Amino acid sequence: MYVSRAVRSIREDPIEGEPVALSLVTDDSADVDAVAAAAEDAGATVERRLQFDDLAVSVPQDRVADICQLDGLTMVETTDVITIATGEATDEDVEFDD
Repeated sequence: MYVSRAVRSIREDPIEGEPVALSLVTDDSADVDAVAAAAEDAGATVERRLQFDDLAVSVPQDRVADICQLDGLTMVETTDVITIATGEATDEDVEFDD
């Protein structure tokens, strides 16, 4: 399973009582409801389902190691990596070739 650099850092040196938002990418064959239940048992709150049956969860940083041990996951990242900012660019920011 892939664990992002940011998540590895949090897992190795968590800040007690500080939450983190994670994206849990599930294996294609995983039972997403079972993964969600296991995440909740490990101390996470399932915030929502993402595209492709992945999960967005919030969890205290000191429980991240438990989340990374869950069966049925292929990747654990912070949700910051899935943020898309569409309002940032304007026509002035783009140069077209003539």
